[in-house]
Amino acid sequence: MDETGRILSNICNVVPGGVVCFFPSYEYLRRIICHWEASGALTRLSTKKKIFQEPKKANLVEQVLSEFSRCIQRSAQESSGLTGALLFSVVGGKMSEGINFSDDLGRCVVMVGMPYPNIKSPELQEKMSYLNKHLPHSHGRSPGQALVENLCMKAVNQSIGRAIRHRGDYSAIVLCDRRYSRPATLSKLPAWIRSRTSTHATFGPAFASLRKFFVEKKQQQVFLNGS
Repeated sequence: MDETGRILSNICNVVPGGVVCFFPSYEYLRRIICHWEASGALTRLSTKKKIFQEPKKANLVEQVLSEFSRCIQRSAQESSGLTGALLFSVVGGKMSEGINFSDDLGRCVVMVGMPYPNIKSPELQEKMSYLNKHLPHSHGRSPGQALVENLCMKAVNQSIGRAIRHRGDYSAIVLCDRRYSRPATLSKLPAWIRSRTSTHATFGPAFASLRKFFVEKKQQQVFLNGS
């Protein structure tokens, strides 16, 4: 949890506008926020980005999104010290499907962990049992395991797909879990993302790549505005 906080703090230092951070579940998000409040990590994050959290009530989603958007717009116009806003969201929640974080609303999407479905669910157990009974194993994995992995990556792709919504849009996607570097997992990312993906064993080189990406984007913007 501490390392995730440090990674997110470094990301917020270099990413302009909006950062959307997805967590595997509401319970994990609750625990990590409690931990960050106690450790001071949340206070450090709030010095760079105003922090928003996905509401559990559907009727509050529009209000949170509106405030998130206004904060990012104000930060771009004022020199208040804030560089934008940070939104904590949950995979499979209100903001991982059907809501777009285009342009400045989603300059970086962070995925913390891998959102595997609950394998104790009776419905999922039944599906896994049926597949294991009727389909052969492949690459050392049972069909049931393959189903669980596919459901996980489908949820990941739905979440990271909330950013980069048009041809001129751009965003950095940070997958915070070493398991994403496995070839079988990488192969489940969309081809256009997979072809631009770099993997790093530690955050130092990843941070250098991230900083370089946004420096180049800023230079391109200056060039376009000046031409």
